[in-house]
Amino acid sequence: MNRKLNSNIETIFLMSDVENQIISSKFVKEIVKLKGDIKKFTTKSTIKSLKEKARFFSVLTRWFDYNDTFLAKEWAHPSDNIGTIFSYFIENNNFKVSTFIDSLIKMYEIQGCLALGTSLNKKGYDHVFYVKLASASVFSSLISNNYSEISKRTVNNMLLDGRSLRAYRHEPNVGKRKSWAAGDAVSRGIELASISEFEDEIYSEIQKDENWGFEKVFLNGENLSFGKDLNDWVIENVLFKVLYPAEFHGQSAIEASVKLSDLYKEREQEIEGIIIETHEPAIRIISNKDKLKNASDRDHSLEFMVAAGLLFKEVNSKTYEDNFSGLKQIENLRRKIKVQENKEFTENYYDISKRHIANTVYFEYNDGSFSKKETVETPIGHPNRREEAEPLLKQKFINNMSSHFPEERAKDIWEKILLIDVDSEFKEVIKLLSND
Repeated sequence: MNRKLNSNIETIFLMSDVENQIISSKFVKEIVKLKGDIKKFTTKSTIKSLKEKARFFSVLTRWFDYNDTFLAKEWAHPSDNIGTIFSYFIENNNFKVSTFIDSLIKMYEIQGCLALGTSLNKKGYDHVFYVKLASASVFSSLISNNYSEISKRTVNNMLLDGRSLRAYRHEPNVGKRKSWAAGDAVSRGIELASISEFEDEIYSEIQKDENWGFEKVFLNGENLSFGKDLNDWVIENVLFKVLYPAEFHGQSAIEASVKLSDLYKEREQEIEGIIIETHEPAIRIISNKDKLKNASDRDHSLEFMVAAGLLFKEVNSKTYEDNFSGLKQIENLRRKIKVQENKEFTENYYDISKRHIANTVYFEYNDGSFSKKETVETPIGHPNRREEAEPLLKQKFINNMSSHFPEERAKDIWEKILLIDVDSEFKEVIKLLSND
């Protein structure tokens, strides 16, 4: 190789190994600052791998309806972040399980407390911005060994990076993007965190600048703020999807409609209309009596969910598909449904001490009288109903894992994962989930 460059050359050129090819003088300075070594830093090839894995895990979490929910001023699915750290800990599995849990709590808190403090949806933006911010921040702390300057640059770059419109979550644009948007967000978060390892300006006024700052441009001057102090409150109060693969604001409405299903069938011919009393966010997000074009449209229609519950005592993933045999019945029934706000439900929704997601369903008969009202304040999966949810969550886990493992193995994984020592290395978790 040297002779090809110059037949008379006496200097010997040695290629760097693949892991060290990206080292530059700036990179060396960063390593010196951190008193670390190259192994603490993430190479370009590793970043690419982590981005792909994080996107994959986040998309699967959402696509197969494993995701949890956190409802506040902004709506969130904190489990969207899991792909970020799961991908990292697969590559760096000598870390303790406790470090994984600590990282998970941090991401949940950042996203959830921002959701408590500042609404993006009212400005037309999507909640995956908070996913990107939470994932990038925690990933940055992992790869930089908690070096604060790199974390500051990461947040800085996040604010500069722009927001997603939430148009794809609403009629007439509802589509499959809502299933991969979070995966895209965590992938970009990882990329920005890795870019932020390298020395750059910290744009100190980017959040508050009165002309060009984030709050001025995107929030119409409203403060971007945490609704409460960061601790572990969010992960303790997260909402689990247990019974139904449906947008969470409608979960309690489905429960109420299932309870009324027998009465509906008994007096169907006498029913003039069906009334749903709900909270304002549900009206804004999922009240949709217009034409529903696809499954994504249907699982974001409160009227569709309630009609399905009344007719079939069940709502599952097949209920939303174009080829579902009961689709015409549901379509006919939802035209009879009226949705109206219950002010008390709205107040209790935003009350942090209650966080109700209440819905009432009842019938108006042909003679002007009304049926009994069926009210569900908090659906199964809410912190108030943890005990009810636990056996159902276990069964959901086993059912889903049984698509990959034998049922007995799935049950065994459930038991062992709950008993795993937090001081053990993360490779023990991977081993537990391995086919080997």
